[in-house]
Amino acid sequence: MIRFLRARPLAALPLLLSSVVIAHEVSDPGTTVLPAVTVVGEKPSSLTAPSVREAHDLIEQTPGGVDLVSSEEFDDRYALNLKDMLRNTPGVYAQPRFAEEVRLSIRGSGLSRNNHLRGVLLLQDGVPLNLADGFGDFQEADPLSLRYVEVYKGGNGLRHGSSTLGGAINLVTPTGRTAGQQNLLRLEAGSFEARREHLAVARAGQRWDLYAAATGNQAEGFREQSASDNRRLNGNLGLQLGERAETRFYLNWNGIDQEIPGTVSLDAALNDPESVQASATSFDTHRNIGSLRLANKTSFRLAHGQVDVGGYWFRKQLYHPIANNVVDQDGDFHGAFAQWNGGYQLAGRSGELLLGSSARFGDNEALVFANSGGRRGAQTGDAREQAASYDLYGENRLWLQPTLALVTGLQLLRSERDFTDRRNPAESAQKDYKAANPKLGLLWQLQPEAQVYANVIRSYEPPIFSDLNQGSTVGACAGLGQGGFADLNAQRAWTAELGTRGTRQRWAWDLSVYRARVRDEMLQRACSPTAAVQFNADRTVHQGVEAGLAYRLADGLTLQQTYTFADFHFDGDPAFGSNQLAGQPRHYYLAELRYEHRWGFFVAPGIERAVGNVADYANTRPVPGYTLWNLGTGVDLPHGVSLFLEGRNLGDERYVSSVSATTSFATASNRNLFYPGEGRAVFGGLRWAF
Repeated sequence: MIRFLRARPLAALPLLLSSVVIAHEVSDPGTTVLPAVTVVGEKPSSLTAPSVREAHDLIEQTPGGVDLVSSEEFDDRYALNLKDMLRNTPGVYAQPRFAEEVRLSIRGSGLSRNNHLRGVLLLQDGVPLNLADGFGDFQEADPLSLRYVEVYKGGNGLRHGSSTLGGAINLVTPTGRTAGQQNLLRLEAGSFEARREHLAVARAGQRWDLYAAATGNQAEGFREQSASDNRRLNGNLGLQLGERAETRFYLNWNGIDQEIPGTVSLDAALNDPESVQASATSFDTHRNIGSLRLANKTSFRLAHGQVDVGGYWFRKQLYHPIANNVVDQDGDFHGAFAQWNGGYQLAGRSGELLLGSSARFGDNEALVFANSGGRRGAQTGDAREQAASYDLYGENRLWLQPTLALVTGLQLLRSERDFTDRRNPAESAQKDYKAANPKLGLLWQLQPEAQVYANVIRSYEPPIFSDLNQGSTVGACAGLGQGGFADLNAQRAWTAELGTRGTRQRWAWDLSVYRARVRDEMLQRACSPTAAVQFNADRTVHQGVEAGLAYRLADGLTLQQTYTFADFHFDGDPAFGSNQLAGQPRHYYLAELRYEHRWGFFVAPGIERAVGNVADYANTRPVPGYTLWNLGTGVDLPHGVSLFLEGRNLGDERYVSSVSATTSFATASNRNLFYPGEGRAVFGGLRWAF
């Protein structure tokens, strides 16, 4: 959503009050006209790492739902996960399960998956955090080590090679030139014995720049069996190779130790929300992740455009006691990418052409053991998962008139899944997926501060390994058969979208209306207390409204509102008719009234309201709605010091934050499907930039 800039009087940093980025320098008090785009305190960027301003100018040329959230959006709050970073992004539904783990869904992507991530390509500095098959975790993203977040909803993620219904989210780290300060120390503490420490340094010379950051956070968690102890390192080094070329090296390391509380009954979620099932403690369910990523991006400025090439390698280790099993994985993943972007003239009209390609590979050793109190027991599984993904894409923007652009695009992709079961060769399987995804859009620049856009885009999403390898789980669910890969088709959809974004005097807005017709949507259903399976729905419809509105009521006083309407339903299904899909409320609303004093003090009360969710496809179990009241306050002090205090769920509401879908709650043998929301919490922090 388009935002107003609020300059921090003493810290001299921009603060943006919504969630798609136009940052404007505020002039004299009382002025309602917003002058030209500028970002205060940010040095000129480089070829390999765009600044906030440059990234905004680029993403704004997308004829569809996009967003760019600067770190100033969440640096005065306790930002732990994607919800905290993207809370004001219309259409992004991110609800915590525990700690950094969230249910992430954009336009209904991965809607029924109640663990890990699917349906959205999550990247850091253009390097996938997802594995090569699309499977992903959230814990490796550190909000305190980010400069901004790019959100490409749906097929608008073409620029990053995304082909999924949900699109792509790119987390961009600072560089020695864009960090805004040479040194940063941050200390935080709060409810549930939470504490976090963060230290970052940024340096830049004439032909080099360096950024490095370390974060540690620990917490006991709101619920039993939800303690965490995490360590993260992020850094990059940029080197100029003459006047027209630059290379940048990236490093990302994570040591994650996270307990998993799991789901409970609805009664427990509402009346004893801190509780867990006995199996969570007896099996010591948790997820430990160790990962190391190395990447390079090299950029060349040519006479007619710019070329970016790069590659990456990362190793990820997962130790994951869950229910009766201990999942023990160790994988190597690598990839390469190349992209050219340049302008041209055709019959007196201007145009921009983007051509790109990427390849991603994964080789994962997947072992399974019996769970003996959270430790390895007898080995029950020994497999190798090999995945590859290739895509070629192009996007052309031709300005038919000075204010009207025709945007066309095409993506060709191929995905491979190769599973070798060393203990039971009959379960081994291999499958390939191919697709061509076209794109057609219009972008109308009504005035310098306002746009209207429309597009039609095809998406395509192959199953991930955990969808295909249902193994003994399949045998636990009647009628699904057993042996090799599960019989699943790739999910595909056509999405049409119409929207507008802009600013005018005291107003800023972002509005999208979309409708997606989905075939073979991959849905998940619980079939036992410890097992869930994927299946293809025949036809479904995802449609909705994504709206963000900011209004400056008076000097220093701004009302920010975000509303998401999500109508996701079956389309003439033999079993479920036109029933609502489970997993996301139909109505989700957030509002914040923020007052900022010119002396550097702010106070921001807010509300979060969600209604209209269901727990099953038969629609026999509505999920109670909820209303949360929040309050944030903070002050900027001399010498680069700032303090913040944040209260969440101040009414201590008992509510369900996330639900695991089932076929029919009325007849289900497993009704422990609900994640309780966190109770009243208070967090505070100190930030010192020097």
